[in-house]
Amino acid sequence: MTQHTDVVVGGGQSGLAAGHHLRRRGLDYLADHEKRYDRWPGTGEPCRHR
Repeated sequence: MTQHTDVVVGGGQSGLAAGHHLRRRGLDYLADHEKRYDRWPGTGEPCRHR
C-alpha cells in the first residue's frame, strides 16, 4: 500500500509546530521521528560539519 504525504517535517518541536499549521491548511504531513530522511545520523551533526 502506498501512502500519499504532501510534506515531510522533522520530528522535533519545530517540525511538529509546522505540521500543526500544515494540517490546519488541509495538507498531510509525515513527522520523521526515526530520522529516515535525515542526512545526518546524530543530533547537532549539521552544525559540526559547517
